[in-house]
Amino acid sequence: MVYESSYESGRRPFLPDVNRGLWSQPTQFIYAGLSIAFKFDMFSISWYFLDQASSLIYILPVHFICLALYIVPLMVIQAFLGQFSSSGFISFFRLTPLFKGIGYLSLALNVVILTYYSVFATIPLAYFFASMHPTLPWGCEGFKKWAHLANEEEETNLCQMRFPNITEDDNATDSYVDFVNHHIPSVMYFKTFFSNQELFVSSDTEFFMSWQLIICDLFVWCIIAFFYYKCRSIEKFGVCLRYAMWIMLSLLVLFLIRFSFLDGAGQVYSKIFSVNPREFVNGILASPMYTLTSFGPGWGLFITLSSFNKFNADIVKSTWIISFGQVFIMTGLTALSVFSEAHFGHITEGNYYTSVDHHWLLFLSSGSVMANMSGANFWSMLFYFMLFLSSLVLMIMQLYSILTSVFDEFVGLRDRKFEVGLGLITALCFISLYFTSNDGVVYFTALTSDASITQTILNLLLILIVCWIYGRERLQRDIEFMVEQKFSTWKVNILRFGAPLAMLLILLIFLMVSFYEHLLSTWVIKLFAVVFIGLPWIFVPGYAVFCIWQTTGSIKTRLKRCCRPTDWYPVVAEDRQRYEEAMGNLDITHQLNEITEEVM
Repeated sequence: MVYESSYESGRRPFLPDVNRGLWSQPTQFIYAGLSIAFKFDMFSISWYFLDQASSLIYILPVHFICLALYIVPLMVIQAFLGQFSSSGFISFFRLTPLFKGIGYLSLALNVVILTYYSVFATIPLAYFFASMHPTLPWGCEGFKKWAHLANEEEETNLCQMRFPNITEDDNATDSYVDFVNHHIPSVMYFKTFFSNQELFVSSDTEFFMSWQLIICDLFVWCIIAFFYYKCRSIEKFGVCLRYAMWIMLSLLVLFLIRFSFLDGAGQVYSKIFSVNPREFVNGILASPMYTLTSFGPGWGLFITLSSFNKFNADIVKSTWIISFGQVFIMTGLTALSVFSEAHFGHITEGNYYTSVDHHWLLFLSSGSVMANMSGANFWSMLFYFMLFLSSLVLMIMQLYSILTSVFDEFVGLRDRKFEVGLGLITALCFISLYFTSNDGVVYFTALTSDASITQTILNLLLILIVCWIYGRERLQRDIEFMVEQKFSTWKVNILRFGAPLAMLLILLIFLMVSFYEHLLSTWVIKLFAVVFIGLPWIFVPGYAVFCIWQTTGSIKTRLKRCCRPTDWYPVVAEDRQRYEEAMGNLDITHQLNEITEEVM
C-alpha cells in the first residue's frame, strides 16, 4: 500500500491544527460518550412502539445483542478514525478522498439537527421557570387559576377526577368513562403557550409563535454563546463536562428511586416480566431505534470526540464502558416514562389518555406526575433542570464537533475561530426560532426520522469505506499499531457482515416512521427536509467527480488514487515517525513532513 501525499495526487495538503487540544484526562472521553445517551429525539418518535411497561423488558436483551453485533464495533471504528487522524468528521476522509463529500453532507445534517434539537432545551427551561411559581401551574390548585381563561373547563382532565366541583356537571366524566380521553394538566398548560390551539391534533391550525418559548430559546443560545466565549479550549470543556455528567447521573438515579414509589409503580413490576406477543414485537422494533442514540444527535460526533484522545488511548476498553453506561442511562430514561405512564393509568383506572401524552411523556406529561408529590415545586425544578442540562450539554458537544471539523478542514478559518463560532451560534439561534412555533414543536419529529435515515445510510457507507475499500488487513494493522494490542479478525468480520444486516432493519423502521410523519407534517417541515437533509446528498457524487477531475493520470489511475489514503498518518511527529518505519514508506512521507513543517 503506497501512502501518497496530497502533492502527488494534485490535491491540497492536510495541515494539522496544532492548537485543537486534547482531553486532559482519558476519562473525559468516557464522560463525553456517556452524555450522548441523554439524546431525547428518539423518545419523540419511539412512542410508536413503546407504550406499555412490558415493552421495556424486551428492549434490554435486544439492545445487548445490538451492542455486540454492531454498536461497539462501529464505535471502535469511529473512535479509531478520529483518534488516529486527530481530525473531525470531514478531514478524516483523507482515508479515502473519493468519499469526502460525505463529510460535507454530515456538516449540513449536523447543523439542521442542532437547530431543531434546541426544542429539548427550550421546553424544559420554560417549565423550570414556571416551577418557580408559588403554586405549580399544572397542579390542581394552579390549574383552577387559568383553566377558565383558556376554556379548558369543558375538557376531561385529571384534576376534574380529583376535584369534581371544577365543572357544574359533576357527572360529566362518569357517563362514558370507558371511552374518555383524559387530558393531563401539564400538557394543557403547554397549550396555553400557543393560545390553546389544537396542538398535536390538526395541521390546519393558525401559525402561532410562543413568546415564552422564544425568550427561553434566546436564553439557551445566549448560554451556549457565553460558554463558547469562556471555554473554547477542549481541556476546559472536558472539566465542565465531567461535573455536568455527574450532576445528570445523580439526578437520574434520584428520580428513578422517587418515581418507583409512585401510585401504579407496582403494576410496572408486575407487567415488566409478563409475556405479551404484541409488546415483544414492539420491543424488538424499538430497540434498534434506541441504539442510534449511541452516536449522538448528528453524524460524526463520536469521531470528533475521539479525535481529542491521545494517540495510544485504549479505544476498545473505553467504548465498552461507554456502551454499557449508555444502556443504563437509556433504560433509566425509558423507565421514567414507563413509571409516569403507569401512574396515569392508575389514576384513570386504566382508561387511555391522548396520544400527545405518549408523544411528550417525558417532557410534558411528567409535570403532572410531580404535581402531587410533597414539595412539588422542588421536584419539578430538579426534574426539568436535569432535562435542560442534558440537552444543553449535548447541544454544546454537537456545536464543538461542527466547529472543530470545520477548522480541521478549512485552514484559513483557524485564525478567526471565535468570530466563526459566534456567527454560527447566531445563525442557529435565528433558524431555531421556527421551532418555537406550534408547527415547529409538533412536526419537527419528521426531521428527526429523516435525519435518522441519513445517519443509518452514512454508517453503512462508513463500513463500506473502512472495511472494504481501505481493507480489513490495513484496518487491523492501524488499530494494533495505535493501541499496541491485538485486534482480532472476527471483530472486523462482525462489522463487515453482521452490522449491515442489522442497520438495514433499522433503515426500514425509520423509513416507515418517516413516511407516517411526513403525512402529517407541514410544507415548511417538508422544505427543511429537502433543503437541509435531501439536497446535501449531491455533495457525495459531486465531490467524487471533482476529486477524480483534480487528480492526474488516466481515469482508472485517478479512481485508484482517489480511493487511496492521502496524508494518512499520525499528526504527532514521534508517532508519525514510528508509523513511517512500520509501514516502510519513509521515503515518501519524509518529503511530506518537510513540506508540512515548512508551511506551518
